[in-house]
Amino acid sequence: MRWRWIILPLVTVCAAPAARAQDALLTPEQALKEIFPESVRMVHETRALPPVVRQRLERELGRRVNEDSVDITRVFDEHGSFRGYAVVTEEIGKYRPITFMVGITPELTVRDVSVLVYRESRGGEVKRKRFLSQYRGKSVHDPIDVNRDIINISGATISVRSVNAGVKRVLAEVTALYGTETPR
Repeated sequence: MRWRWIILPLVTVCAAPAARAQDALLTPEQALKEIFPESVRMVHETRALPPVVRQRLERELGRRVNEDSVDITRVFDEHGSFRGYAVVTEEIGKYRPITFMVGITPELTVRDVSVLVYRESRGGEVKRKRFLSQYRGKSVHDPIDVNRDIINISGATISVRSVNAGVKRVLAEVTALYGTETPR
């Protein structure tokens, strides 16, 4: 009888992190509507990252860029006005990828960020709007770095750094690909 009081709490504690190891929060369509509520028409395209652009991005970001291309959604409102870009990306947290969408304005600043899937057992505070709102208005000229312009979350430092890295990379890629174009 006494062993039940020991094993039951142990089983509960051991099973809890596994159950929360993956939180599917939004589909890409839901995240797009959340970031661009006025969106009516979307144009999906895959843009190649030429080797010279990848090398420049790697120098700017100080890290390797593994993608040969970027899947981008250009968003338009009911009047046909261009509203911005949306990119779904992943960055490795401590062990698993964090999947999120970065919405970018026509002026190439962050409109908003939404976490689609969070797979880690800790650090899930990065999925909260209160945290994600810090990215609004950031551009490639901002550091997007912990304790510089992004407030860290105690216990979620690796996840915060991962989201920072992803937002920086997406901003740099979209700026490199569309920085001189007028969207249609």
